[in-house]
Amino acid sequence: MTSFVSRQLWRTRGLRIGVCVAALAVFAVDGTLAQTGAAPTHAQGMALIYGAEGVTPDVDAGMAILRDLAAAGDVVAQRDLGEMLIGGWAGPSDPATGRALLETAAAAGDVKAQLSLGTFLLYGSGLPKDMERARELFEQAADRGDPTGLRLYGEALMWSQKDPKAAQAYLVRAGEMGQGAAWAILAEGAMYGYLGGGKTSRMKFDDFARRARAMGNERIEVLDATRQMWGISMRADGPATLAKLGAAADAGNAEAARYLIGLVRDGNGLNIRKEPARAATLVERHAALLSPAEQWRYGFTIAAAKTKQLRTYAGLQEQLAAAPEPVDADFGKDLFKANPNFAIYLLQARMKQVGQYAGKLDGLAGEKTLRGLSRMCRATLGRNDCGHGVLRGELIGALIAAQ
Repeated sequence: MTSFVSRQLWRTRGLRIGVCVAALAVFAVDGTLAQTGAAPTHAQGMALIYGAEGVTPDVDAGMAILRDLAAAGDVVAQRDLGEMLIGGWAGPSDPATGRALLETAAAAGDVKAQLSLGTFLLYGSGLPKDMERARELFEQAADRGDPTGLRLYGEALMWSQKDPKAAQAYLVRAGEMGQGAAWAILAEGAMYGYLGGGKTSRMKFDDFARRARAMGNERIEVLDATRQMWGISMRADGPATLAKLGAAADAGNAEAARYLIGLVRDGNGLNIRKEPARAATLVERHAALLSPAEQWRYGFTIAAAKTKQLRTYAGLQEQLAAAPEPVDADFGKDLFKANPNFAIYLLQARMKQVGQYAGKLDGLAGEKTLRGLSRMCRATLGRNDCGHGVLRGELIGALIAAQ
């Protein structure tokens, strides 16, 4: 859930880095704020906080600009500053002040502030969890035409199994207001028994899937293939699963293409074999659906999946060090699935470099390695579940990403 929450908060934040580019003209040659006589703007504040080409970052100066603007009633500044203070994204956190700013912007009718504050409260991230206040804010946003909060609220209710009937009602409202993702979420909940339990829940899948497809939602094809793979309401069939995903990818479904490549690269331990070479062919076939960064990531994880010999790990490590983009936790998790031993080797090398591991660089999770990983997990991630369960993909991925 942590990664999911982070993604939702990022999507609903007021941070739009592109605005920094528009502010460049008001900066002097040395990247400092030029004295033009005009009052500093929100764009200038954001450029100072997050940096932009030709701008020397100055977080304190940028925050001061946002504070002045927020005090003067600028709703966008109130929203952005409120989010930063709650999340601690640009300095020390101040949840109380951040919430007050977001409440002010939300009361002024700013939909993005309503969604942002509601998301913080829904998940208890940065603020104490308050689902009732989150619901109120999401209803306000829906009244202004944005059903995103209804979808988030319904999804949280569904997965927590607190109230399946209410969860379905909120998600249906979001779907009827134009959120195709809500229908896919309902379909997923239906197939796993979260909408009334057992057969009653699974019978709802087809209708929700039909509505998701009608709105062009790509994820529904992945869910339908997953049903086929595990035999949910049908006979389990690995080849049929791959055929469904392949047909969807050939029709231009990028999400199906990504899922297909990863599934063929890793296998599923049941009815789909691990075939890295075939996965590489699929990357080439569906390259038009993948960004350059995605192509590189698939290429690297596939190369790792093909690698069986310890002596080749050092070369792979060098390639990873030259990655065109920073490694994130999702990539680390994929790397662990593709080649668990290489993922462990990477972390052993990092621990050895900082004097936290004195064993061999062998990619094996022996007693010394596990103790070291547990210590690294607690120190780096600050989590309480770093003991015997440290070999979970979620944790290994996060450790790989924590450069």
